[in-house]
Amino acid sequence: MRNAISAKWCAVLLMATIYSISAVGQSTVDTAHWKTYRNEKQGFELKYPATWVVNQAVTQGPELITISDPHASGQSKGVLTIAIQKNQNPSKLPIEKWFNEQTSKMKATPESQALVTMGGQTAVAMENTNSFGTQRATFTSLHGSDVLSLSYTKQAELEKTYQAMLASLRVK
Repeated sequence: MRNAISAKWCAVLLMATIYSISAVGQSTVDTAHWKTYRNEKQGFELKYPATWVVNQAVTQGPELITISDPHASGQSKGVLTIAIQKNQNPSKLPIEKWFNEQTSKMKATPESQALVTMGGQTAVAMENTNSFGTQRATFTSLHGSDVLSLSYTKQAELEKTYQAMLASLRVK
């Protein structure tokens, strides 16, 4: 039991370290020549590699934006998915309380989670493994009752790129 608890805390501390580094902008990736995705309507922006492409989809559910790396055959494809979930937090709970309520309702237990700063505000970062691989997602409030999430599949060769993208997020 003690080893399980220790392992879980190590995972949480590791995630907190990873996301804290990105949150304060201490990225080792040079973003000077990156493009900037701006969503004026929702009031946020973030940088992404100049060779990646942006696709937007407005569905009956959340507004989805994908920023992806067009890749050559046989190479990993990077995809950062941004979801704007309108009025998902009507009580305007702090994001950590909203996140805990959601995971409780779904009877879900992320492998690790941590409070981080993203876009200058509190966010919850989580990691979970499923049939698609290890998924990382970060959730923060947008306009009080909306929830902004950024997620990707963990890939060692793209981790620094993803972290630089998250570190560049600005919420207005």
